[in-house]
Amino acid sequence: MAANATPAQRASGSSDPNPTRPGSPNYVLAVLVLVNMFNFIDRNIVSVLLQQIKEDFQVSDAQMGLLTGMAFVVVHGLFGVPIARWADRGSRRVVISTGVAVWSAMTALSGLAWNFITLLALRMGVGIGEAAGTPPAHSMISDYFPPERRAHALSVYAMGLYLGIMFGYLMAGWMGQFFGWRVTLIAVGLPGLALAALIAATVKEPPRTTTVASHPFFEVIRFLTGRPAWLALLVAGSFHAAVGYSINIWAPTFLYRVHGMSYGELGTWLGLLTGVFGGAGALMGGVLSDRLGRHDQRWYPWIAGIAALAALPTGAVFVMADSKWLALTSFAPLIFVIGLYTGPIYAMNQNLAKPRMRAMGIAVHLLVVSIVGGGIAPWLLGELNDALRPEYGDLGIRYSLLVVLAIGTLVAAAAYATASRTIRADVEAARQ
Repeated sequence: MAANATPAQRASGSSDPNPTRPGSPNYVLAVLVLVNMFNFIDRNIVSVLLQQIKEDFQVSDAQMGLLTGMAFVVVHGLFGVPIARWADRGSRRVVISTGVAVWSAMTALSGLAWNFITLLALRMGVGIGEAAGTPPAHSMISDYFPPERRAHALSVYAMGLYLGIMFGYLMAGWMGQFFGWRVTLIAVGLPGLALAALIAATVKEPPRTTTVASHPFFEVIRFLTGRPAWLALLVAGSFHAAVGYSINIWAPTFLYRVHGMSYGELGTWLGLLTGVFGGAGALMGGVLSDRLGRHDQRWYPWIAGIAALAALPTGAVFVMADSKWLALTSFAPLIFVIGLYTGPIYAMNQNLAKPRMRAMGIAVHLLVVSIVGGGIAPWLLGELNDALRPEYGDLGIRYSLLVVLAIGTLVAAAAYATASRTIRADVEAARQ
């Protein structure tokens, strides 16, 4: 490639004779997929072990919802903003490798927790470490890949989420069944330390696609909140995430309580279905939105909105099914359409921000989305489980999930429709 090529042209890797060499866009993307996979293994593994931990520490569903939701996502979101600021100003490679080392160590130490409060504190440490994952990774990918390939690249990155959930379900299901939750957390956390070393040794910081220095925090906030489409995406992402987080966190407990599945059985089925269909949905969403969005930016929110609406009927069948086989069969299309929106919404966030605002922009987005969708929703679902238990017993969880599905999908679809009205003008403003 010519020496005077732009950073975005160099980053596209289209003429790279060896696209898998360390430092090439494809290699870096593959490593970042591993980062995202380890991120979600460590983040979601507790959801399969939830019943064991609950019984060991003798706590309520509401407290377990706090452990898997608010305790994690509040610190995750709050620390994400200063960490993203660091990423926009410094080396994203250093930020990511440090984060992987921190969250992996905290996951392993969680297996040594001697009471619920200790485990809560260590899970907060996992949340702090994982705040160094997605914002700098999105920023790095956006500098390695040009706009017309960005949603596709980000959807490939998002596949790590579903691979992480898949391996987390499988490992937690079988290891939890035979060795218990403590050994499982230790065994899952330690390999991440090797990944941190690999990142530090082989991943190269890409050239920035702008020579502008990083923007002050309040300048970033003023610019982003001045984009109506970005504000609509905050609402859409929060309620859409409420659906995704609630399913990922509570589906194992739902299948254990309502359909009597063993830990190994539910871990196997949920793991395989999530990895295959969730990953396929994430990839499909990125490919479709890049292909159609090339001609009209409105396709990005339209595809995400369609995915939100499609999750309601498939999710209703999943939670109300009388047999475990019908529930598992309906889980496949449910997790597919949940995965469908990740590429479009990530690409919209990157396209709506100026280059030196990208890590900060997605960090602020994730702060709000994580608190509402990943913190409040699972905690409220646990509270609702406890409230319904006197009348419905273990079946109360199916009605809790149905309420979250209905509210989350309908509000998200309406907000995506709102974003589509101004997204073309708002993306153009970010390019100026």
